[in-house]
Amino acid sequence: MLRRLVSEQPQQLQDALVAKPEHEAVPGLVSVVIPTHNRAKIISRAIESALNQAYNSIQIVIADDGSTDDTQKLVAAYGPRVTYVRQANAGVSAARNFGMRHARGEFIAFLDSDDSWQPWKIEAQVTALLRHPDAGIAWTDMSAIDDSGRLICARHLRVMYAAYTKVLIEEVLDQVDTTGELSPAAPPEYSANAVRKGDLSRAILLGNLIHTSTVLFRRSWLERTGGFDESFARAGEDYEFYIRLCSAGPAVFIDTPSTYYRVGAADQLTRPAMMLEIARNNLRAVEKWLPGAAPDAVLVPHMLRRRVSESLGWVGETELEAGYRWAASRRLLHSLALRPTLDRRVLLLVRCVLPSKAVDTLRNLRSGIFR
Repeated sequence: MLRRLVSEQPQQLQDALVAKPEHEAVPGLVSVVIPTHNRAKIISRAIESALNQAYNSIQIVIADDGSTDDTQKLVAAYGPRVTYVRQANAGVSAARNFGMRHARGEFIAFLDSDDSWQPWKIEAQVTALLRHPDAGIAWTDMSAIDDSGRLICARHLRVMYAAYTKVLIEEVLDQVDTTGELSPAAPPEYSANAVRKGDLSRAILLGNLIHTSTVLFRRSWLERTGGFDESFARAGEDYEFYIRLCSAGPAVFIDTPSTYYRVGAADQLTRPAMMLEIARNNLRAVEKWLPGAAPDAVLVPHMLRRRVSESLGWVGETELEAGYRWAASRRLLHSLALRPTLDRRVLLLVRCVLPSKAVDTLRNLRSGIFR
């Protein structure tokens, strides 16, 4: 059903979403798109991790989204190994689409400018898609590090994405390989880790399962599903994109951390100030695609209602924290109407109607009790 809905989008929407590359695809080449904005101080780690891949056929595209620092000068020092393109500041979705238009590869990989890769990542993913020609996207687990590079969490994907508590990936995707079979360069302790393949188009509607810096996909799939929706300008754009991309065919999950994901930095989109936009864009994606998903063994009716209810509750909570009480109360009431249970949402709704001083008093009282 979802595949049919994607293919039947109005043509003007398809045209707006397609990030059409300007060059013919070079067989075997991987184009690594690195969007960036004012990260000259840290982008070298990302670039060098892409240059140091065991897989040699790589094009790196730096999509500079209007930086005002020394990004261009720094990238120029890498010479012809790295392609630098610049646009006026338009947001991360537009930057990724802009970078993809300059891609020459048969495959495209995304790498955020504050993340980095282990050397075996691209080799394993390309091998996976070559061994499974019906699949078009491969993603991996990731490790979380702090600003200094210290390891925070070795297996962070299931920690960051709550959808893994609803989706048992072992039941949705079948094991087809091991990490060691895909890349001899993978560390020995990872060699037996599972590689799974299957249809993710239903399960991903229950929540995002894919982190952007871990992804590699076939460029030809852009023609089927389009690039990033640029109305998701600054945050939460990836989930809607992966819903469409996974609708085009099977996906491969390499259940091994290949990517170092930086956490806790002040310049990240996942900082608290951006959570409202992330939550709202998550709800937009849910409202756009979930109505066309007929219930089945993966998406039973109560799970569909719960998914919408949780998205509404998340937006309601972030709107309340941002000071939008009236909007928050409407979201929370809608959420409770879909799934009427006595939980955190009821307390949040009470906060919507209490005076600010009363809320502060309750917070102080709670803190005193815990102390």
